[in-house]
Amino acid sequence: MKSIYTLLLAIGTVIIAWAQPVSSQQAPHVAILGDSNTWMGGDDCSGDEAWPLWFKQRYPTASCRSYARSGATWTNTPRTVLNTVEDTMLLADNNVIYNQVKRLIEAHEAGTQPTPQLIIIAAGVNDAWFKHKRPQAYTYPPRKARHQADWSYLYDRTPDQVLTLAESVAYNCHLLQQAFPQAHLVLVTPAQTIEVRPRLITRTSAIIAATAFSLGIPTIRLDKLSPISSRAERRRCRYTSDGTHTNARGAKAHGRIIAKRIASMHLDFTLQSE
Repeated sequence: MKSIYTLLLAIGTVIIAWAQPVSSQQAPHVAILGDSNTWMGGDDCSGDEAWPLWFKQRYPTASCRSYARSGATWTNTPRTVLNTVEDTMLLADNNVIYNQVKRLIEAHEAGTQPTPQLIIIAAGVNDAWFKHKRPQAYTYPPRKARHQADWSYLYDRTPDQVLTLAESVAYNCHLLQQAFPQAHLVLVTPAQTIEVRPRLITRTSAIIAATAFSLGIPTIRLDKLSPISSRAERRRCRYTSDGTHTNARGAKAHGRIIAKRIASMHLDFTLQSE
């Protein structure tokens, strides 16, 4: 009987360990960047129509703060400049991930943001939706991005000189790695939307994932994993409020997917405390 009890105790311990991806002592400080489907949760990640709330309910965090902005794109324009205060909630030259990166860095330097140990960037739908406003975004193909060995030619450029989607991803990830060398970066690709053909969402996601692969950064492919289908949402909105923006059901699904995928990466935060 004692051996059976010991076995059951061991099994229970394994189940508990699996359910908790990191211990409370290892729980990371998390910073999140992205577009409207992240921004809707608020800076404190408390809104139930955005995935960060549901993510942090499944993945223990020491702190979780969002720097996302509605309308944001990965891709810069020839008029993009440093501007960390503008908040248009619409597509704009300065409403780009670059300025979210800079806001995160500024907040850390000001002491209002703990050193992030996990940085998640969830963006890309606006690059596809407003492709005509970012004419150079797709001129760097996924195959080339995947095998790109050296992005250093970008690092001395200003954002207005980084105009493709792939190069914008590489440029911003480099800025984050320079500012927070111990942080784990994870990129999240967009889910389908009724505003964009699925083929373009797949292409957008492939470019993001290929660039991340070349940098050794993991990607979570919501275009493949999300329950959101543009065809189904056109008939009846089940996971979105308007075919693009998640409702609580869609946000919960995405938050759980992201938490599960990051847990499966077995990231080590023990040596990355402040």
